[in-house]
Amino acid sequence: MIGTFALVVVASSVDLHAQRGNAGTHGRPATPGAQGQAHRPDTGDHATHTTEHGKSGDRATATAGRPAVSDQLARNTNLSSRLQALFPAGTDLQKESAGFRNLGQFVAAAHVSHNLDIPWTDMKAKMTGDHPVSLGHAIQDLKPQADAKTEAGKAQKEADADIKSK
Repeated sequence: MIGTFALVVVASSVDLHAQRGNAGTHGRPATPGAQGQAHRPDTGDHATHTTEHGKSGDRATATAGRPAVSDQLARNTNLSSRLQALFPAGTDLQKESAGFRNLGQFVAAAHVSHNLDIPWTDMKAKMTGDHPVSLGHAIQDLKPQADAKTEAGKAQKEADADIKSK
C-alpha cells in the first residue's frame, strides 16, 4: 500500500513539473532583454529612439489602420491653414507630408524648420530619407549650435497645440 502511494506521489509530481514548462521562467524568455525582440528586425540604427514625433521610415501611406498624414491634412483645413504659414506660399502640404510616420511628427518637423530657419527640404530628407533619424537627431545634424532637446520639445508642444485646436 505504501509503495502504491509513493508511486502516485512521484507520478503526480512529475506531471506537475512537466506543466511548468520552461523550468520556472513563467513564459519569459531565458535571456534578459530578449522580450519583444523575436520578430523585430535589426535596423542597425541603435542610436535613434522612437517617440511619437521620432524616427520615421518608409511610411508614405497609412499604418496600423490610421489615415495617412496627407488625408488628415486634407480633412483638417484649419490645421492646414495654420501650417501653411510655416511654408512658402503655394506649398502643397499633402505632398510635403509624404513619408512622415504620423501627423504629429510632420507638424513638429515643420515647426523646427521654421523656428530654426532650417531649409524644409533638408529637414524632410533627414527624417524621411533612406536612413531616417528622430527630430532631435535631425536638429543636431542640421543646426549643431541649437539645443536639440529643447527645440524638439518646443516644436512638439507647438505641434500638439496645433493639432488639438480645431
